[in-house]
Amino acid sequence: MIVGLDIGTESARILFKYGEEWQLFKENYTISFPTSDAAEQDPNEILSAVMRLLKKIPREDDVLYIGLSSVFHSIMGLDEGMNPVTKLLNWVDRRSYREKEELEKKYGMRFFYERTACPLHPMYWPSKILWLKKNSAARKFCSIKAYVVYKLTGEFVEELSLASGTGLMNIRTLDWDEEILRVIGIGRDALPVIVSPYEIVEVKREIAEELGFKRVFFVLGGGDGVMTNVGANAMDKDSATVTIGTSGAFRVVMERPVIDEDGTSTWCYLIDERNYVLGGAINNGGIVLMWLKDVMRFDSYDEIVEEAMNSPIGANNLVFLPYLNGERAPNWRERYRGVIVGLTSSHKRSDIARSALEGICFRIKDIYEAVKRVGKVDPKRIIATGGFTSSPEWVQLLADVLGKEICVTNEENLSAFGAYVMALKALGEDVEGFLNEHLKVVRVYHPRLENTKIYENIYFKYKYLYERLVDYFYMT
Repeated sequence: MIVGLDIGTESARILFKYGEEWQLFKENYTISFPTSDAAEQDPNEILSAVMRLLKKIPREDDVLYIGLSSVFHSIMGLDEGMNPVTKLLNWVDRRSYREKEELEKKYGMRFFYERTACPLHPMYWPSKILWLKKNSAARKFCSIKAYVVYKLTGEFVEELSLASGTGLMNIRTLDWDEEILRVIGIGRDALPVIVSPYEIVEVKREIAEELGFKRVFFVLGGGDGVMTNVGANAMDKDSATVTIGTSGAFRVVMERPVIDEDGTSTWCYLIDERNYVLGGAINNGGIVLMWLKDVMRFDSYDEIVEEAMNSPIGANNLVFLPYLNGERAPNWRERYRGVIVGLTSSHKRSDIARSALEGICFRIKDIYEAVKRVGKVDPKRIIATGGFTSSPEWVQLLADVLGKEICVTNEENLSAFGAYVMALKALGEDVEGFLNEHLKVVRVYHPRLENTKIYENIYFKYKYLYERLVDYFYMT
């Protein structure tokens, strides 16, 4: 039996076919925010959630293969005995921003970027490891996926995809970069061994028996973002995926590593040894709606979108810069914060809701424009993924902002589906035939050109305001 397992930011999901039907199960876990810059999770709470999901798999075969997908940029510290000595820090955690600034001042952004295709940022591991070394007894470092795999198999490994998203892996040698390791003061024995995403690792026999199988294997798979391209079959430069979940991203698959020669606006990660993903991500996608829901007393995320549609295009002249958790691509300004411009006593919460949705879409447009420029591409086919696909009005709004057609498929979780596909490929199955049979476009959103024109003008204002406020957030 084959299943796809996606270990996400807020929940884990498992996907498998049972009879003629696809089954998707989900287990949530918590994120704590001890300070405005901190975002922590309990790795063992996530491990327990994974085990609960695996126990939901029907025992119709003796052998189980689990394709893995996992959130990018998580990191935790371990002692020499491989026991956690820190919480899991996820991509939102920005406490290492001072270490990032020290590295940039001493070595420059391009020292790291040209080696790893990852710009310096508190999201990545160089600054995070320096921060963890100062604030804990950590001797080894790994992602949540590497921790789960170690606990269940005894193997301390990381595959190319997640390794490429650490900011420590050389994008050309496909190994940990010795110069960067020297700079941050660790040896390669402090990190997992990098292996192929198609590597198959066996789960301990006693755990397999606990799950009800004679033998269980992990196919190591990749990071959740790039797994969406696999699951969506968006594997060439004419196709792209756009995701808005907790965060957001825009991605295109390339045949070689691609970096921004004129700046550091994009990153480049791997799917496998032959496929590179050019893209950029934002910190503030659905997490902005989480804030709106709490602060403005909405009952649900659906209510926020419904309320937003009661406001006209442009939200009655409100512009929302949705940097509640700093900025990733394309400018990598982690100190930037959220701003609402133009607020008056006549504005309603529908206007604020609409301006928030528009602001998130403008952030995606920032990434889209950067990817087009750096990759010299303009994808004809864009597949939407993530929680926002359940809101037709929001997907339509993004199509209007980008001026591009956006497709939605029948697969609810393309990261887990992509992990399933990676397992099929590792086992030598007919992946192309499988995708042709099971992956279908169920809806296409066409941009309304009159709206696109209006949004081009509002986007200009958004960019103008963004640049004018940079100095304010970086005042010493």
